[in-house]
Amino acid sequence: MSSKSCFKCGHSGHWARECPKGGTRGRTARGRTRGPQCSTANQSDVCYRCGETGHYAKDCDLLQDTCYNCGRRGHIAKDCTQAKREREQCCYICSQPGHLARDCNRQEEQKCYTCGEFGHIQKDCTQIKCYRCGENGHMAVNCSKTSEVSCYRCGESGHLARECPIEATA
Repeated sequence: MSSKSCFKCGHSGHWARECPKGGTRGRTARGRTRGPQCSTANQSDVCYRCGETGHYAKDCDLLQDTCYNCGRRGHIAKDCTQAKREREQCCYICSQPGHLARDCNRQEEQKCYTCGEFGHIQKDCTQIKCYRCGENGHMAVNCSKTSEVSCYRCGESGHLARECPIEATA
């Protein structure tokens, strides 16, 4: 761990994924049922490596995949030697129970990565989303949560590199 600060809260001593402030990224408590569950939760925010919500597989601290079928690490369900476990099928495209993504009738529809709605893609989305705090309804330039960001140039929290008082060296 370096002396750099957490990108969520700006404090040092921990990484963003371990931040006590929580948020939409970072680790959640262990011990959840493996795999995405059909619910009203945002299924696009489920890690397909460990099955927990709150982060994506690219941000997961597990080095090996976890099997949806047996729950063991080191292989995925299609390679599992254990008997198939009966469980509710859940589609990760439409988040509806009763079928898997390969059987979803909404496969060909465009789905927006910003709002999660069908019928348009991210560049055509009318919902404004702040990249600073992750909330909808405003842009980063109007965000009041300046203490949640850190500058990659100087490592200080409270501003972005473009607002950094330290001159860039080119």
